[in-house]
Amino acid sequence: MNRIIIIVAGVVIALVLAAVLVWPQYQKIQTLNYNIENKKEELRSQETYFSRVKEASKRLQEYPDALSKIADALPKDPSLASLANFLQTNSTQTGLILKKIVLGGTTLPNENESFLPKTQLVIQTSGSYESLKSFLSLIENSARLIEVQNLSIEIPPAESKESPTFTLDLKASSY
Repeated sequence: MNRIIIIVAGVVIALVLAAVLVWPQYQKIQTLNYNIENKKEELRSQETYFSRVKEASKRLQEYPDALSKIADALPKDPSLASLANFLQTNSTQTGLILKKIVLGGTTLPNENESFLPKTQLVIQTSGSYESLKSFLSLIENSARLIEVQNLSIEIPPAESKESPTFTLDLKASSY
C-alpha cells in the first residue's frame, strides 16, 4: 500500500512540476506563434501594397509627357534662383519692370493643410495695367504652381511721369 501512495504522490508531484515548469514555456511558444502569424500577415499586406505600387508605376510610365509637365509644374528643388529667373523673364516679356523680390520663407507641409512645401515671396514691379494683366495671365497659365495671394497698387501723383507700382504676394509650390 505504501508503494501505491508513493507512486500516486510521485505522479502528482511530476504533474505539478510539469505544469509549473512547462506551462510558461508553452505560453511563450503560443505567443511567439501568434507574433509569427501577425508578421506573416503584415508581410503579405506589404507585398500586395508594393505590387500595386509597381503596377501603378508601370501605368504611369505610359504617360511620359504628362509626367514631365508635372515635374515642370512642381520642381523638386524649390530653388529661388530658378523662381526669380522665371519671374524676371515673364515680367520682362510682358513689359513690367521687376524692381524687388523679397523672400518670405518656405513652409514645410503639415497634415492639416497641404502636402506640398510652399515658398512665400513678395515682388514689386512697375509698368502699365495691361502689362500687369499680361503678367498675371502668364503666371496663371504657366506650368508652375504659383498663386497670387495679394495684390496692391501704388499710383504715383498725377504730375509725375512714373508708372504705377504693383506689389504681389506670391506662393509657389514644389515637392
